[in-house]
Amino acid sequence: MRRIRRILSWSVPALLAGMFLSCTNDLDQVAAVAVADDAPERVTSGSEQVYTEQGRPKYKLAAGVIREWVREPQRTALEEGVRLEFFDSVGQPGSVLTARRGMVLPKERRMEASGQVVFVNSRGERLDTEQIIWYQDSARIYTDKAVRIQRGDNIIHGQGLVAAEDFSRYRVKRVTGTLQMATGDTLPAQ
Repeated sequence: MRRIRRILSWSVPALLAGMFLSCTNDLDQVAAVAVADDAPERVTSGSEQVYTEQGRPKYKLAAGVIREWVREPQRTALEEGVRLEFFDSVGQPGSVLTARRGMVLPKERRMEASGQVVFVNSRGERLDTEQIIWYQDSARIYTDKAVRIQRGDNIIHGQGLVAAEDFSRYRVKRVTGTLQMATGDTLPAQ
């Protein structure tokens, strides 16, 4: 027992002294790890953000990776999958937009989503395109890319679209395709 105490009495302080003396910083190595000037100030993985107005959820934005630049030009890059869910006036989930990536430009109050964009409204109508631009000030979405809208059994093709931000009302530009409409059925008004 004395032998163990004697070994511990000199080995523990020696070990601590060795650890303390081995911790040094080489300033050249520290400088080599410097962050690039154009690096984002914040990077978040698996983030979900809920935006509210007067205590009610307005929309929820989720992305695999969110990179935020606070300095000019301010922007937020959304990567590895984007999901934007809109809520109705009583806070119930409604339309959902998904895309591979996106970019939020806060000063312009604009969001761009691109790469396999799919937007499904509360009626189950589905928009497929490659890029959507959401103008938050006017509560409108816009694209000049090819669009495909599926309404039940009907498919509408066009080149460009203007719609309400939740895709509840829309106008397709340069429409192609055939619609089968039942008696009394109407297209949503813009």
